Amino acid sequence: MVMLDVLIAGAGPVGLWLAAELRLHGVEVTVVERRAAPDGRSRAVGMQAGTLDTFATRGLAERFIERGAPVPTGHFGAATTRLDFSTIGAVHPFMLALGQSVTEQLLEEHAVAVGARVLRGEEIVSLTQGPDAVEVVIRAGGTHRTVRARWVVGCDGTRSAVRQAAGIDFPGRDTTLTGWLADVELDDPPTAPLAATGPAGSILAAPIGDGVHRLAGLSTATMHRGTGEALTLEEVREQTRVLLGRDLGMRNPRWLSRYGNATRQAARYRSGRVLVAGDAAHMFFPAGGQGMNLGIQDAANLGWKLAATLQGRAPEGLLDSYDTERRPAARAVIDNTRAQLALFAAASPEQIALREVWSAALAEPRTNRQWARRIAGFDDPLPADSAPGAHPLDGTRLAGLALEAAEAPTAHPLMHRGRPLLLDLDGTRTPCSADGLEQRAVTVDTEASDRIWRGVTAVLIRPDARIAWAATDTDPQRRAEDCRTALRTLCR
Repeated sequence: MVMLDVLIAGAGPVGLWLAAELRLHGVEVTVVERRAAPDGRSRAVGMQAGTLDTFATRGLAERFIERGAPVPTGHFGAATTRLDFSTIGAVHPFMLALGQSVTEQLLEEHAVAVGARVLRGEEIVSLTQGPDAVEVVIRAGGTHRTVRARWVVGCDGTRSAVRQAAGIDFPGRDTTLTGWLADVELDDPPTAPLAATGPAGSILAAPIGDGVHRLAGLSTATMHRGTGEALTLEEVREQTRVLLGRDLGMRNPRWLSRYGNATRQAARYRSGRVLVAGDAAHMFFPAGGQGMNLGIQDAANLGWKLAATLQGRAPEGLLDSYDTERRPAARAVIDNTRAQLALFAAASPEQIALREVWSAALAEPRTNRQWARRIAGFDDPLPADSAPGAHPLDGTRLAGLALEAAEAPTAHPLMHRGRPLLLDLDGTRTPCSADGLEQRAVTVDTEASDRIWRGVTAVLIRPDARIAWAATDTDPQRRAEDCRTALRTLCR
């Protein structure tokens, strides 16, 4: 019987990125996907700055930017004040409008190029766990075969067969409200991303490339229709006229769909040798383009930890930290999407007043920056005991560090091999050599860097671009001991 290192179910963005990250560390990976051919629908069209930063750590961000359309602002629910992504300190301070079909194409090309095997028209139908491996039954057409894998990861969506077979509960709430979306061509397109609200509901419109606009609406008159009820272009026209006052000359629909506010989260992200990520681990109202981006961060977090576990390099508890770190991140997104839905669905005078008050609050620069960073995929919380924090940077996502080096103006180009990265920022080298550790002495551009970096003398960055340790100590020997302590939490 065939024995695999890692078997991944689902060739969406999350499964493909996880496969590529595992291959970066030399792990043999097979991805099975029940669809016989790629899905051509646009679906998730908002690639946030946090995801672009993750792709930049592997030298891939420009591939996506070349195919998409940068959008400098975002929305929080139906608030009329836009979120300003230029303030967040990211390498790419914008959201990228790019259809999911293109995202998947580019990610599959990357995963295959680094050695992942992607098998289409195949799906996991059952699994049985043992002490050293998982026995998996795969259906391909009318035939079944059995393989063994040391680890199995379900990246197979909200109805995940892997999650169900592993006995992982998926508690939450079913849909109570539905919105609609339409990817269409417009004869009278808005000149900038558009949002309108009123007693009849809310509507958003933004370009997603290739001459197509995404319209997303929540209409008080139709928000109790089922997600399975067909959506027609005529209904979209009618609702757009009601919500916006004109129909924008829409034609040639590429995709029409209803979506609901069902909200669920896996009770645990790991059961023995089976893990879940992306939509298999969480689902929520699709506000702010956060679903795909949250899932890619799941994969970024899991990839290096699972590789270290397979290769015997992981310290005690490293793989379990995938669950303890990513569950709070998903819970925070669930909470903010629920709050956004309240603003979208505002109909009573009290609810409309709440939306207006929140719109005014977002006009305050600090509040706007805080929520722009969160929606962009930064500032996701870690459990308090995982980042005890001698410095405010400990446990945070890498951002806002500008270097005075033409070949590496940020730390991201120094992370292409997916290893922990130690940066000495004060001109004196920290004597902390270790297998697999990248180390560079660099100079910080103090004018361009976020103020929080002032006084930092060294920083240890995890393979997923989260900061494991930041120091202000000027003594290299003391820094070296602290660095070794931090490094032992990542690998051995």
